[in-house]
Amino acid sequence: MRRQPCVSEKAPLGAFFVLVLGWFAGGVQAASCDMQTTGIRPQAVRVESVLDGDTVVLQDGRRVRLVGINTPEVAHPPKPEEPLARWATELLESKLDKQPLWLQTGRQATDHYGRTLGHLFTPSGHNIIAELLYSGAGFQVAIPPNLDYADCYAVAQRKARSEGRGVWGHEYYRPIAADSPQLKGGYTRVVGRVEKVTLTKNVIWVDLQGQVSLKLNRKHAEFLAGDTFDQVVAASRKRSGITDLVLEARGWVVDRNTWGGRMVQLIKAGKRKPFQMNVQHASSWETLPAGGQPH
Repeated sequence: MRRQPCVSEKAPLGAFFVLVLGWFAGGVQAASCDMQTTGIRPQAVRVESVLDGDTVVLQDGRRVRLVGINTPEVAHPPKPEEPLARWATELLESKLDKQPLWLQTGRQATDHYGRTLGHLFTPSGHNIIAELLYSGAGFQVAIPPNLDYADCYAVAQRKARSEGRGVWGHEYYRPIAADSPQLKGGYTRVVGRVEKVTLTKNVIWVDLQGQVSLKLNRKHAEFLAGDTFDQVVAASRKRSGITDLVLEARGWVVDRNTWGGRMVQLIKAGKRKPFQMNVQHASSWETLPAGGQPH
């Protein structure tokens, strides 16, 4: 993976002092994507290099995965580079020219790879991730408990989508039908008609016509609340048959065949769908008009 150095321009210490005072005095308005009082103290950091559109390395050695966005993948041989990956990387670099920056870690501060999870802000407190989403450099990702800026990230994404910016205007990132033979693991936009909704004690399963099951954990119900969730629950009351409800869901698709054991047998017997996607926030899915096409 190519590492790209960033131009470092030292910000005036006075500006940092003023920003810190403002942050502790109550921060910016909650409706803004600018740095807010979340209970997590921001850190002044310098970026050493940019790995891709959503990952940087700090001068102190920490690798930071930006919270709230997933950008196209750079080349990981034998996997080729995805379209717009280089552009997204260069766009992130262009927003890091004035340093030090502010890092506000997520409520879950690290992932299972040991990377720091956080939001990056300019010296004046502007949200870099929101700017990337507004440019269409990637798709919003909302995973509890790191949801502090999820609502304003959703607004930035809606603007990019409505204007067809970046990934929203590229053919490669159009949705894949849940019954498509081209479906595979990885981050995907999936669209399909709801075939069945099953409510259990801990999980709501939404089976799409074709190969995909959406998993909704009941402990995330407050984050899923909205029109789409209400329509899915209403569909659970339908006794049998495919519903009129068409969904688009965005997230990481997992191939259940890789789990081995009994799951493979259930898939072969037609009792389980071969692919699963976890939906954990209202911004990760929406209903579509019956027979309508997403964009």
